[in-house]
Amino acid sequence: MIWSHLEMTTKSNKFKLKIEANLENLSLIHSVVSEAMKQAKIDAAIIPRVLLAVDEACTNIAMYAYPEGKGYIRLACWLDHQDFVISIEDKGRPFDPCSVSLPTFDANLDDRKVGGLGIYFMRTFMDETSYKYDPRKGNQLTMRKHVGTDNRESL
Repeated sequence: MIWSHLEMTTKSNKFKLKIEANLENLSLIHSVVSEAMKQAKIDAAIIPRVLLAVDEACTNIAMYAYPEGKGYIRLACWLDHQDFVISIEDKGRPFDPCSVSLPTFDANLDDRKVGGLGIYFMRTFMDETSYKYDPRKGNQLTMRKHVGTDNRESL
């Protein structure tokens, strides 16, 4: 793992992580989100789908956001009433995964476009996916997963 800049806090009931955007750090990101979901007592059946969506988003950042060199992923996750929320930010090239067309599965294999399944998983496994770009703050992807009732303990 690349530990050149790792910062993790649980201030104000949010798990926050800032880490170098590279594929070697995906397992740490996975662990942080998994731990946050376990502490929030989220149904174990939901966790793998959320983790896959987060993994796909962070993989895209690590592979494509910073073609000129290294950059960072800022991740925060928290429980917001009945939703588990994940915010993923980077200052790499602007890219809106919500604008990508979903793949067609009924086309002949030879006619299908390569790629796009990760974004499909993000949008399919999460209940809400939104994106915004600010020239000063960069890309912000927010994903929400409905996880149950309001009586769940906060993080």
